[in-house]
Amino acid sequence: MFIGRTAEMSELNRLYGTGSFEMPVIYGRRRVGKTRLITEFIQGKKAIYFQARRTNAEANLHGFSQAILAGSVGVAGVSFRSFDEAFDALATMARTERLIVVIDEYPYLAQSNPEISSLLQDKIDHLYKETRLMLILCGSSLSFMEEQVLGYESPLYGRRTAQFKIMPLDFMTTLGLWQSMSREDAAVCYGMTGGIPA
Repeated sequence: MFIGRTAEMSELNRLYGTGSFEMPVIYGRRRVGKTRLITEFIQGKKAIYFQARRTNAEANLHGFSQAILAGSVGVAGVSFRSFDEAFDALATMARTERLIVVIDEYPYLAQSNPEISSLLQDKIDHLYKETRLMLILCGSSLSFMEEQVLGYESPLYGRRTAQFKIMPLDFMTTLGLWQSMSREDAAVCYGMTGGIPA
């Protein structure tokens, strides 16, 4: 069951509908429902989903390569030699058709490869703006996302086309999960969970 997030879903679909380059940034505390929102949004759309891991750059590059290969046709090779090469491949894939690329837990990727934000900045400024790519950066580290992605000192500053801080669900929304409960019992459950869907 998927409930709530109507405003976020509506705005994501609006951005998707522009057909031009978009880079929404989605962030919020762990288990608040960011990934579920994204997976719900990309259903039925051409999309590549990659979840970065707390590992080294080589392992993340391999995982990103596999995600690209799994979500594409005609891209040869087992693994790209560099993120530069992988990001170039995305531009080629999104040249004539709408493509969503999700990098979930972006802070892990950036920590494993400190150059990644600078590299993305270059691709956005000189390559992606001429494509139909919708690049979604998502992260659970609030401080990292606010400072290293959205902040003035970040190489990505000013490149995002939308931002979503995903908050816990409000009580009225959670009633959609607990339709068989009395309002009193639902209020007790909400008091215990604090509106965290998980």
